[in-house]
Amino acid sequence: MTAAFKGRIALSAFLALTLGACALPGPGVVKASPSTSGLAIASPTPPPITPPTNLVRPGTVTFLSDTTYPPQESMDTNNQAVGFDIDIAQALAAKMGLTVTIQKTDSPQIVGALLAKKGDAIISALQVTPDLQRQVALVAYFRAGQAILVRKGNPSGITALSDLCGKKVSVQVQSPEENSIDELNGAACKDSKINKQVYPTDLQAVLILKQRGVDAALDDSPVAAYFVKQTPDQLEQAGSPFKMNAEGIGIDPKNGELLKAMQQAMMAIYQDGTYRQILTNWNLLDGEIPASQIVVTPSPSTS
Repeated sequence: MTAAFKGRIALSAFLALTLGACALPGPGVVKASPSTSGLAIASPTPPPITPPTNLVRPGTVTFLSDTTYPPQESMDTNNQAVGFDIDIAQALAAKMGLTVTIQKTDSPQIVGALLAKKGDAIISALQVTPDLQRQVALVAYFRAGQAILVRKGNPSGITALSDLCGKKVSVQVQSPEENSIDELNGAACKDSKINKQVYPTDLQAVLILKQRGVDAALDDSPVAAYFVKQTPDQLEQAGSPFKMNAEGIGIDPKNGELLKAMQQAMMAIYQDGTYRQILTNWNLLDGEIPASQIVVTPSPSTS
């Protein structure tokens, strides 16, 4: 229902390495830090967006987020929430003339917390699924899937999934990417199977790629893009992401006022270029969602 838990758990080690080994505190309210890429979100001209009034805290949109999944949401060394999702939240709130508060919430409890009015909305790499659509209203803002990572220069010439046949490929154990390799070995690669190398975390799976122990690694597409952004001299992405699914901002279906404002704000940042600028800053252009898919479930089923 939410983003893959495996990614959040595995990336705790990655956070420790890239964010100065800071200890992550328990759930609580934190400030949202502006993007380190220097994105400036201008104060909006009074838009035709009516700011919602029934907010948990007046004047601010309280977003629930599991801040353990870079590059979408994580905590920096100053205990500030940062990431692609955080920048999107700030841009949306700015279009409503409001500020942002990030309420750290673990993924398994995040939908319940929203419906218990602990926050106004969820922005936390939520995959849009039929089950989720029955519980919350959704405004789509991103697409994520799986991606192939290779060493810089792509020495094995991998450009598509079929090129993995007969190659050594690393993945995290019991992950969607491992399932993808098993599927390939039963179909396109059945006559020249992929030599699957399984590791406890995706960090280890990518490390063995850097050390030339495998030809490629499979990872969540936003995480793969983040590895490339962090070490562009060592890694690159081969081909386009695959098995892409929409991710959405979750809103209580009873809160029609906020839902309407969020849909309008998302369309506004799409149209004025802010959305694409944020995607570019985080190396996530592959995850751009078409404007036609922004409104997902304005009136979800209550069954």
